[in-house]
Amino acid sequence: MNFKKLALAAAAAAAATPAMAADLPVVAEPVNYVQACDAFGAGYFQLPGQDTCIRVHGRIRTNYTSHDLTEGYDRGDNSYSAYAKGYVYLESMTDTEVASIKTYTELNTKWDDDSTSSVEVGSAYLQFGFDNATVTIGRTGSVYSAFGGYSAIGTVGPASGGEDALQLSASTSFGNGVTASFGLMDSHASGNAFGVDLDKDGAISDAEKVFSQQASKTVNFEASLGVTQGMFSANLSGAVHAFEDFDFASSGPVLGALNGDVAYGYAIAATVEANVSEDVKLGFGASYAHNALSYTGGAQDLLFLESSDDAVKSYTLVAGVEAGLSDKLTGALDVSYSAFDQLDADASVTSVNGSLDYSPVAGLNIILDAGWANTEDAAGDDADTAKVTTRVQYTF
Repeated sequence: MNFKKLALAAAAAAAATPAMAADLPVVAEPVNYVQACDAFGAGYFQLPGQDTCIRVHGRIRTNYTSHDLTEGYDRGDNSYSAYAKGYVYLESMTDTEVASIKTYTELNTKWDDDSTSSVEVGSAYLQFGFDNATVTIGRTGSVYSAFGGYSAIGTVGPASGGEDALQLSASTSFGNGVTASFGLMDSHASGNAFGVDLDKDGAISDAEKVFSQQASKTVNFEASLGVTQGMFSANLSGAVHAFEDFDFASSGPVLGALNGDVAYGYAIAATVEANVSEDVKLGFGASYAHNALSYTGGAQDLLFLESSDDAVKSYTLVAGVEAGLSDKLTGALDVSYSAFDQLDADASVTSVNGSLDYSPVAGLNIILDAGWANTEDAAGDDADTAKVTTRVQYTF
């Protein structure tokens, strides 16, 4: 046997050993990769092994509002306000044989200039989408739609009606630009309440309320009808509002008292908007309320009361313009007038508000917003308010 034959025999013997199986390539287990989910818009991705697509995004906002510039600065009674706020938005979308299912959760944290922090929940709802209708269960924006102007912040107004509320609502499209919405809303969210703005943030929190007509465990009914045709759009809204009734005293030094009963008021609002050009939008809104103060912007500083005996009536008129001054700068200007009437008392609020919104890159907004308001209260006193707000925020 020559050397060549010996080499061939050795190679054949080695190939026949058990080591041959160990050297064969192993088939890897399949790996689930996160995939983009373009069917529901940008930013969604599909959960591995599921039909659900999710989106996680957020926002950081820093905000500074000056003291009332018509009066001297006072660290206690007339000071500035500032805060930093972080938002996290969690969304999911799932297509099923019955309907599309959407969930939305908004969480935010806030740090104020008095070194206090808070964790809050904004909107949180479950929504079912059918062929031409949606049903929403949870907390989100009001069905009632009142025009509040175009100013980016609205430092001193104008005010719009309708509050975020826990609700069961539905909306549908009839085609040709016609839509309708209706819902049952938690009336507590839109209840009349006034107090003292202790933290100077421009709002009355639950802790700051000294008087409240918010009726617990009752509902408001709201509905709206919208039409869009070409450059024009219009909306008509209505609401039936539940509140804790107030009885005025017929005589004596006592003003009156809450009687523990639930009574009802109503509100209506109309809005017309026009895209007069690619960069310019005009809007006008009018609203009227009968024992439903929050639907015309509220009157917490004027101490009006909702009462079935002597109703408080109010209306608000708002006009605004928004213009794209460049591809990165947007300007807005709004004017409003609100009037209130109860018994022999009349009051009014006139406001002018404007803003400049600069967006140098996508998601970044640098905003300057300023406003002036004149208030004539029920006692006949006349007062001016002027404030400026600066805001820097990034949305991702």
